[in-house]
Amino acid sequence: MSSAPASAKHFPTRALSTLNGDVLGELASHLRGRDALNLALTARKLHDFAIHRVAAALVCRTRTDLVRLHRHLLSEEPKRAFHLRSLTILGTSFIERPWQEDPNWIFPKNTYEYSLATLLGDILQAAPNLTHLLLEHTAPLLQHDPRIALAVASLSRLVRLELCDVDTNILPVFNHLHSRPQVLHISTVNAHTPAEAKRVLTMMFDILTAVSSVQELRAIDLDLKGLPDPPEPDIIHISLPQIRYLSVHWWHPQIDVAKTFPNLEVFEQHVNSAQLRRTQKPLRRLSVAEIHTFESSRHPVHFLHLRRYPRELRSFRRTIYETSPVGIALHSFIDTPVWLKYWSQLPRAAPRLRFMDVHCHTWERRHEPGWANRFIQCFRRYSLVCLRIVAPQPPSSDSLDAAWHEDDLQTLAELPDRIMQAIPTLRYIAWAPKRRAPGGHMEEYAWYEGAYDCAPASYIWYRVEMDESRSARMLKTIPASQGERVRRFLLDSELDAITNLDDHLRL
Repeated sequence: MSSAPASAKHFPTRALSTLNGDVLGELASHLRGRDALNLALTARKLHDFAIHRVAAALVCRTRTDLVRLHRHLLSEEPKRAFHLRSLTILGTSFIERPWQEDPNWIFPKNTYEYSLATLLGDILQAAPNLTHLLLEHTAPLLQHDPRIALAVASLSRLVRLELCDVDTNILPVFNHLHSRPQVLHISTVNAHTPAEAKRVLTMMFDILTAVSSVQELRAIDLDLKGLPDPPEPDIIHISLPQIRYLSVHWWHPQIDVAKTFPNLEVFEQHVNSAQLRRTQKPLRRLSVAEIHTFESSRHPVHFLHLRRYPRELRSFRRTIYETSPVGIALHSFIDTPVWLKYWSQLPRAAPRLRFMDVHCHTWERRHEPGWANRFIQCFRRYSLVCLRIVAPQPPSSDSLDAAWHEDDLQTLAELPDRIMQAIPTLRYIAWAPKRRAPGGHMEEYAWYEGAYDCAPASYIWYRVEMDESRSARMLKTIPASQGERVRRFLLDSELDAITNLDDHLRL
């Protein structure tokens, strides 16, 4: 075979290209997914017959996109919408007049018009194989075309369903939903009165009761501040054991998270401080700004993500003590005596701590020489196996802050090696000189929180190894993909496996 001429190798493609269109169409009709894609890429003539059999993921952003999408998916038989797997319809698809053209220049806003909702209804009726659907402006879309509600309810393969701006008219969709989605992202209309807040929360509970397959719930805009204090008993005593992942902005302090979601493993609360009562089992992940109320016993958490640097260090340390995390992600200042004292006390507050993600900041306008080394020396009491750290940047030439001392600049340049020497148990370290902002742009002050990641950055990963003489430790650069495997192992494994990392992780 290796000695066969080149013309022989390409004979099958050439043979297919000589077939007429009817035969090629019949052959392509039996292919789907990767097989269809491979055929489409072999020759231009074959591309036109096979490419429409490839599963598609489409995002619609403008009115023009929606019109073109409608024509592309429905203009031919068999309809291309049949192969659609993921569809995202953004609210900008229905903008009639953008806010820049609003004559009310004091409070300008977009003006929306939903006559094109009928095009969306056509598409959804012809796309039975969707596994992911995201609709913004759901309530007005359902009002303008009732077929949308019927089409969504009839979908039988949905795994991930995201509906924004819903009201109580969405309930029939979930009551008759043929799918069993595991992930539900839902945002509700604003509730301005206690009656509206109760109606919205009751609607959410009714939805989750009707769709018992949901394990991950993201109700980012769910606002419970309007509920009476305390809430009525019929709300307090609801239990949803199927939910294992909960992400909300607001939660009512009198509604016990542990009782409402007894099997919860991951809890994100983005805005107000979380108030936890005793959970039936330890949380795998907790992402909060701060925790305010506790019982006498601890609330063990595998991974604690503090979404902003603390306003008051005592409360901050108390949060860490009560949760006793194995891993932690946080913002921190590293150049003041108060913060250095906090860093020295952290191992006592979190004796189980084995891995950290730290986004470092500086506070002082003028630094005394040696501050960077004093920060590194605080790590001598830690038992970390992995550390990801974003180092602070020195002042620019036009900054009002004083320039850093040469010794501190040298210490930060050697940060990975210095930290390795300070922590005998360390096995991996990831270092980044500057944080990556949303969109991939490098900006020093971009306060964006990713999922359990206070410091998304372009890291250089190192593994700690013994040198050839087996007498000293050294750092060996590893690919970023291996570093991410290490981090995933730390998030998913138990304390014993993490402590004995070398025995359980093979890269």
